[in-house]
Amino acid sequence: MHKHDEAIRQAAVRWYMRMREAAPDAPERTTFEVWLMTDRRHQAAYQMVESTMEDFSSTERLKALSSAMSQKQYFEQSARRKKLSKLGSGLAVMLLCVGLGFFGRSQYVQWQALPLSTQVHTTSVAQLSKQTLADGSVITANANTTMEIVYYRHQRLIKLSRGEAIFEVTKDAQRPFVVETPQAKVTVLGTRFSVNQLSKKVRISVDHGRVQVGRSDGSAPTLILHNGEVAEIEPNSTPHKVNRQAADSFSFISGRIVFDRADMFEVADTLSRYRNPPVHAAFAAETPKVNAVLKISELERFISTLPQSVPVTVKPKEDALVIAPK
Repeated sequence: MHKHDEAIRQAAVRWYMRMREAAPDAPERTTFEVWLMTDRRHQAAYQMVESTMEDFSSTERLKALSSAMSQKQYFEQSARRKKLSKLGSGLAVMLLCVGLGFFGRSQYVQWQALPLSTQVHTTSVAQLSKQTLADGSVITANANTTMEIVYYRHQRLIKLSRGEAIFEVTKDAQRPFVVETPQAKVTVLGTRFSVNQLSKKVRISVDHGRVQVGRSDGSAPTLILHNGEVAEIEPNSTPHKVNRQAADSFSFISGRIVFDRADMFEVADTLSRYRNPPVHAAFAAETPKVNAVLKISELERFISTLPQSVPVTVKPKEDALVIAPK
């Protein structure tokens, strides 16, 4: 156990050094995130290394180290001079090796960044589709959904720009499955989950397995979801778990819509997936909430009775149906 813990600690140190220099969109960040989420000990070790390095980079700590080093400086100078001549040739060899290493790594990163395949998948209003990918993963896209599917050597990437989809991911430890939306980044190894991109937030629901959820810009700590858990991300917020039934997010494949304390923005976004013209919500801030379970085929009936259950009006205006405060 001791040897294994030491190996984890050393790996955490290596990852810390690599992530300090890595660009926000570097391909290796995905590999790092997978390493981080595979074991709680990885997260603990990395946090310890990060905390230690922050301590050593503080001004007070650097002053203390400077004082201690100055006391030894005189005694070390003479010995250092004797070693300089021997180090010269060794340093030249080392720099050459480092240069070749950086060149090789750069070539490797560029090689990884080349996509193996790319396709755009779109469903129209009221259309559902089910697609099996090259690795055996299955995507069920809800109506009015647009995504780009890009396969790389180091990851499988889905860019969901609009709509909602269920993902049944074939496990591949060497090539994580990543779903990105304008707000969220979801990383998995193998599981079944859904991503719902709404106008005011994105919702991630896990049927089974384990999913890592973070902001797409990496500006907030990530969150790990397990069986039956749901998380949401609003603009400028961190990922957070919400008290919802994960199964509700998979109901559209059986022709049902489930609203659980849904505000009018979520109602409008959801209804617009199944009808033309679309539905807009005209609210400045807070809106009434709705709880309802309906068949997609009964959508128009739900719209007509909505003002009877919540204080809103529903009126056609130009090219949209508008839900507004009563």
